[in-house]
Amino acid sequence: MTFRNGFTSLPLYRFLAPLMRIIVDIRPLLEPRRSGVGTYAAEMVKTLAARGTHDYALFANSRTRDLPPDVPPPSDRVTHRFSRHPNRLLNASFAFFDGPKVERLAGPADVVYLPNLNFIATELPLIVTVHDLSFVRFPHFFSRKQRLWHTFVNARSMLRKASAVVAVSNHTKQDVIETFGVREDRVIVASPGVSPTFSPRSEDELDRIRQKYGLKKPYFLFLGALEPRKNIVGIISAYERIGADLDLVIAGGKGWLYEEIFRRAAASPKRGRIRFLGYVDDADKPGLYAAASALVYPSFYEGFGMPPLEAMAVGTPVVASHVSSLGEVVADAGLLIDPYSVDDIADAMSSVVSDARLAAVLRQRGFERAKRFTWDESAKRLEDLFSAL
Repeated sequence: MTFRNGFTSLPLYRFLAPLMRIIVDIRPLLEPRRSGVGTYAAEMVKTLAARGTHDYALFANSRTRDLPPDVPPPSDRVTHRFSRHPNRLLNASFAFFDGPKVERLAGPADVVYLPNLNFIATELPLIVTVHDLSFVRFPHFFSRKQRLWHTFVNARSMLRKASAVVAVSNHTKQDVIETFGVREDRVIVASPGVSPTFSPRSEDELDRIRQKYGLKKPYFLFLGALEPRKNIVGIISAYERIGADLDLVIAGGKGWLYEEIFRRAAASPKRGRIRFLGYVDDADKPGLYAAASALVYPSFYEGFGMPPLEAMAVGTPVVASHVSSLGEVVADAGLLIDPYSVDDIADAMSSVVSDARLAAVLRQRGFERAKRFTWDESAKRLEDLFSAL
C-alpha cells in the first residue's frame, strides 16, 4: 500500500514509528439509539484506546447530550474534547466556511479520523471510514432530508481529498473506487468485529429473553432498522408461503417509510403470528439471536451487515442476501438468497427449520466464520494506517 509520504510497506517501520496524537470524531456515539455505524465507532474507539499504541483526543459536540458511559475514560493516552455548540450551527460552519478547524476544538494533533462520513474542517491528514454507498446506489431508500444531508457532506470531495479511506468490506472498497474515483492504493479494509458478548447463551438466558418479550413459540428473527432497504416486506411475503409452525419476530427501531411494513403485516393472513418488538437493548440482542430458529436478513444492499455476523457468533443459522457485501460476510456459513425472489427467501426459511442436519452444519460454520472478524485486528490495521501518514 502506497501513502502520500512514500511508505510502501508497514510491518518494519510500524515498530519504529513515533507516538502520534489522533483526533477521533466520536459524534456517532452520542446517538441515543445506535445503528451499526455507532457500534463500529464505539468498539473501534474502545479497542484503539485499550491497545495504547497512540494518543487519542476524542472529539464530540452536543448542546444537550452527554458522553455515553462506554466512551473510554481520560487517561495518559486518551483525552476528551467535548464542545457545546448547536450541532446545526457547527455543521453549517464546517460545510460552508471550512471552519473552525477541528484541531482548534480538539487540540494539536497529527491525524484526524472519522469513523463515519460527517461534517468536518481540518488542515491535518484526514482518514475516513465508509460504511456503504447506499445513498448513492439507492437514493430512493432515503428521505429528502437524508439525501440533503449527504449532498452537503459531499462524500465525493471529502474522500478524494482524504489521505486514506477505510472501507468496512471489500465490496464497499470497490464501491468507493468505482463511484468516487479514489485510487485503490488509498483504500484499506477494516471490517467490524464481533464482541465477546455475542456467544452461545445458557438456557436460563434464553428463558429470560422469551419471558421478557413474550416469545412463546419458535421464531424467525429479523433485527435491524425498519426501512425499505431491509426488505422486511419481502420477509413477510416469504413467511406467508411456508407452513412451519414458527412466529415471525421483527426487532428494530422505526426508520424511513416504516409505515408500509406495518400495513403489510396488518394485511397478512398470518398477522396474528407477526411480532414487532421495537428497538431492542444491546444487552438483549445476543439472547434474542440465540433463541431464534434463524435470522432472516434479505437486505437489498449492505456495506457490511452486522446482524448476520452477530447471529453466527451465537450459533443461529442465517438466511441472507447474496448481493452487496452480505455474501462476503456470511460466505458458506449461511443460506444466501436472491432478495428480489420471495420464493428464494421462503425456500431458504423452510429448509433451515425443516432440516436439522442443515441447521447444525450452519451453526458450526457460523461459529468458525465469526471468529475471523475481530475488533483487535481491525484496530491494528487502523494503527498501521495512522503510522503510515
